[in-house]
Amino acid sequence: MKKLLKILLWVTLINVLARVAAQAFTKVLGEQNDPDADTFKLVAIMDGRRFESVASPLRSGEIITVAGGADIDLRQAVLPEEGAHLRALVVAGGVRILACKSWRIELHDRVVGGAVQVEMPDQDSLPEGARTLHIDATVYGGGLVIAHTESDTHIVRTEASESEG
Repeated sequence: MKKLLKILLWVTLINVLARVAAQAFTKVLGEQNDPDADTFKLVAIMDGRRFESVASPLRSGEIITVAGGADIDLRQAVLPEEGAHLRALVVAGGVRILACKSWRIELHDRVVGGAVQVEMPDQDSLPEGARTLHIDATVYGGGLVIAHTESDTHIVRTEASESEG
């Protein structure tokens, strides 16, 4: 019984230290999460983030997740003529980006032990002047979904959504 208690104590201590370190890294990396700003930066380390941009225009964004998740809704944002640029780093976590179906998606991805899934309308059917969302994604042991509608199969869970259901 004493051995089990020691193990539980060590697991709890490691978990607390990991969460404290995650919060410190989040502060060091910095976040900019104003929904009206033309640029944003989200950091989810052992945590979940939800973000909805209403920027006009939205020029750039950065998403960093490590053992965490991010749910990014850009459908109410307006892209400038030159388009917008997003960078995503996903390490053992998940990111879902919701984009307007009228936007062209230009994806450059590097995936190691993970997956990237694009669920957008046929890009060839978009008009000539369609605005472009440029996404540069690096995924290690995680997943990235780019879609135009919410889906029950791609739910990013956060502490708030877990306690609701």
